[in-house]
Amino acid sequence: HNLVLTGAPGTGKTYMARKIAEEMGAETEFVQFHPSYDYTDFVEGLRPVDKGSDQVVFERKDGVFKEFCSRAVHNIVDSKKSPETISEEISWSERLEDFVNDARDYETRYKTVNGSEFTVEDMNEKTILILNEQNDKTPKLAVNVQDILTLLINKVPLKYVRDIRRYFNRRYNSQPDSYAFVIVDKMREKYKKEPHHAANHIPSEGIKEKPFVFIIDEINRGEASKIFGELFFSIDPGYRGKKGSVKTQYANLHIDEEDFYVPENVYIIGSMNDIDRSVETFDFAMRRRFTWCEVTAAESAENMQLSDKTKHKLSNLNDQISNTEGLSDAYQIGGAYFLDSNGNERHDYTDIWKYRLESLLKEYLRGLPDSDVKLKA
Repeated sequence: HNLVLTGAPGTGKTYMARKIAEEMGAETEFVQFHPSYDYTDFVEGLRPVDKGSDQVVFERKDGVFKEFCSRAVHNIVDSKKSPETISEEISWSERLEDFVNDARDYETRYKTVNGSEFTVEDMNEKTILILNEQNDKTPKLAVNVQDILTLLINKVPLKYVRDIRRYFNRRYNSQPDSYAFVIVDKMREKYKKEPHHAANHIPSEGIKEKPFVFIIDEINRGEASKIFGELFFSIDPGYRGKKGSVKTQYANLHIDEEDFYVPENVYIIGSMNDIDRSVETFDFAMRRRFTWCEVTAAESAENMQLSDKTKHKLSNLNDQISNTEGLSDAYQIGGAYFLDSNGNERHDYTDIWKYRLESLLKEYLRGLPDSDVKLKA
């Protein structure tokens, strides 16, 4: 589930990660770690949101990895549903989106069973934002989109608000249920005479479960403990799925209060250069959760199908590097230095040396005795 490709610069580690994902037929996401990358980018955090009229507020937003895991979970759930069920879900989702857009555009005011007025402000993939100005304590509140769709799709009879709690087998009533009750009722009233339109882009065999590959380039350049946080536990292959659930650092801001977990169909592939100084500070707790695979310079030449002449030059250069006091095999040069931007082999060796290799080798030799002599040799 977790793999890090290591090796010298230019050995095609990132390209290999993409090819692995392609061979798996996976949905992919790509990020590159760097020193300022943190938990809020990766998992979740507070982000500024422009509300217009020069008003900026901070809202909790999922990070790129958490969003990716959410898509993977949906894929697992959808793979267990029939094509008919998926089609009906899509139909009701489209209706719900239209309902929210109309309510927002026309500033429609609704009333709860207790007579409290509210408006529908916005909607995203997970929640519908409700505004109730009469409620001084919590004027803004989010209603779970999936709850509403579940009630609509399963034609759950609702006579009282508490029927929602009973259907979902919840211990206590929740404030969002009062608004969900009204939204479901209004949607049923609005669409009761409208025929169901099946989604025509659902395959006859339904949706299949597929792998999701998350690629992290330069995984060692970020501070792993700061970026992953409590997910050190959840990404462990032995704790994938709900048994590896954790409460995130912003769990108190979640509407549904559900724990987060990394599903079984998510795979992580990282890449790192062996000579990068940040390799030495890579978290040991993180190291043991990954399988490590070195891509050597010689293997990169074979993978990139370089000509024998180029392989010979590359081999001679790397032998010189390895045999230079103060350097090692980790400083060798990969085959990518002999490719153009389209992945085609270059044979202008003088230009490759002048514009690609010489400056890199000068950095390798900086501070070593007789560096100029060694470079010319």
